[in-house]
Parts: sequence; structure tokens; C-alpha cells
Amino acid sequence: MCQPPGFVDPRYPHHVCRLKKAIYGLKQAPRAWFHRFIRFLLTHGFICSQSDPSMFIFRSSHHILILLLYVDDIILTGSSSSLLFSFVEVLPRQFVMKDLSDFHYFLGVQVSRSYTGLFLSQHKYTTDLLRKFHLNLQTCPCTNP
Repeated sequence: MCQPPGFVDPRYPHHVCRLKKAIYGLKQAPRAWFHRFIRFLLTHGFICSQSDPSMFIFRSSHHILILLLYVDDIILTGSSSSLLFSFVEVLPRQFVMKDLSDFHYFLGVQVSRSYTGLFLSQHKYTTDLLRKFHLNLQTCPCTNP
């Protein structure tokens, strides 16, 4: 981390600060946390997805874990409940976090669970956009050909 403006040591202007943990409020804090989290995932056998740099995949001989990271929100799923729960137990040993269990809304996508699977919808996101621009479904050109 670079020395903060106004706190540069004139004797050592090119020295940098070494973070023991990320400091919230600094521009570099989210990046430092993200890189620390990625290093943690890589040391635990995850690989970064080729198609999405925020998705990490762990494969064992019979099971898979998929982790999606957006800023400081994490979605974790997998094919084995025991593997999933054992990894969830490891995370709080390294990072301060809160488990909110099932999620209902993530990046503009509503998630509803049923016995047949998950239903993903952007209904709330769309209606919020229409409301923001003072439109309604009756006047929206996409719903009235």
C-alpha cells in the first residue's frame, strides 16, 4: 500500500506501507482485501474461472464448489453439503464475516427457491428502473408493440 498523501516520510519517499489487515476507508483497502481473499482461495485449491474473474471453482474427485465474489458479498454453492460446510467453517478463521444463509437478492437478481430448484428474476430491478425514470408498464414501449 502506498503511503497516504500528507503522511509520506521525506526520508523514505518510495517506501510503502505493509498492511497487516485491510483498512476500510482507504482507496486501496478493497483491492488489498480482494487480493488477500484470492490468495486464500488459491491456497485452498480453488482456481479462477476463465469466463468470470469473480468466480472461483474447487474440484475434487467427486465434488465441486463454486464461489462467486462481488466486492465483499460471497455466494458459495456446491455438489456436496459436507464439503460446503467444511469450507464455510474455514472462512471465519481467516476473515471477519457474517453468514446470512439463503440469499434472496444479488446484483439485481431476485432468487426464489422451490422444491424444483431456483427461480431467477429481474422483476424488482426492472420495476425500480421504470420507477426511477417515471415510466410504468403501460407506457413502456417494450410491453406495448
